[in-house]
Amino acid sequence: MRQARGGTALVVSLAVAIASVHGAEPSDDAGEAGGSAIASMRQLVAALGYGPEVGDRFASFGDGFPVRRWRATLAAAPRRGDMSAMAEAEARVIDDIRRRLDAVIHQADGRSGYWNLPAVLADRQAQCLGNCQLWYVLGNSVGLDVGAVEVSLPPDGELGEHETHLATLVKLADGRVRMLDTRYGIRSEPFRFGEVYRRDGTVWTLANLTSRHVLHRRVRMIDRAGIEAMILLTIGNTYRQAGREAEAAPIYERGLELDPDSPALHLAVAETCFRNGQWDAAGQSIRTAINLEPQCSDAHAALGRLLMRQNKWDEAIAAFDRAITLKPQSPDARRSRAEAERRRGDPGPP
Repeated sequence: MRQARGGTALVVSLAVAIASVHGAEPSDDAGEAGGSAIASMRQLVAALGYGPEVGDRFASFGDGFPVRRWRATLAAAPRRGDMSAMAEAEARVIDDIRRRLDAVIHQADGRSGYWNLPAVLADRQAQCLGNCQLWYVLGNSVGLDVGAVEVSLPPDGELGEHETHLATLVKLADGRVRMLDTRYGIRSEPFRFGEVYRRDGTVWTLANLTSRHVLHRRVRMIDRAGIEAMILLTIGNTYRQAGREAEAAPIYERGLELDPDSPALHLAVAETCFRNGQWDAAGQSIRTAINLEPQCSDAHAALGRLLMRQNKWDEAIAAFDRAITLKPQSPDARRSRAEAERRRGDPGPP
């Protein structure tokens, strides 16, 4: 990442030759269209906050895909003056990209840092944020409109504690969208977002439960800035886990500038304030997160911990109860609630 975004650069070198990432299939990507796509890839990588060396690596990676053909397919469709025809062309390109990326991602069993695009390219194993980056750069470079959704409830239950999950969202010319998520096996047919999801504050909740689409139950739509903010959140967490709180704090703040509606980033800032003894500021950030996403279990648990610090035991227990109701499999909230119960009943030293 850029030096200004967090001090020491965290981008690592590729572990294997980039040519091995996508196999031996030759590219049909020669000429002006292909060159334009490669230039676009470099620009999109830079927009996510990476330096030019990563753009070069992604360009080498993307050169193994038929980007010239994809761009030509999309460029030809609008001439027919039919948005449905354009959407059909987009669907063909999306399916081809999905098939090829899935093959790349599943070639290896290794794990990469899911914010770290070069490592994703190196070991071919993309966690959710890495996969969204691959889709964002490759898809937008050939003319698709690719964004993402931040997921709080997947189809098969709750996410792991303190986990942030992203899925790719591609907007089609006719107003429909496609949702793609390798981890949960979601490859939706085109659908109209407002017909399947209903707005609930800053998030969207699956409303049409009889839909044939296998979709996430609760999501928040994000754009390029939101994806970059998630990258920064993960980098900040890496610094924090290494005990480098002073370097994590400005990274979180930069993330909030990009995505002020992110409950996870507000909670990260709250944790920084908490560790620095800034209780009022911590409380403000926590309550902002709750206002943005009232069903965020982590936010209610954070409020409970803050209230414990203020010796407000009954209020803390109520906050933990809310957190546990929202996420019953939450060991941290359960342990904290038990501690609050114990300390409420302990009169302390005479």
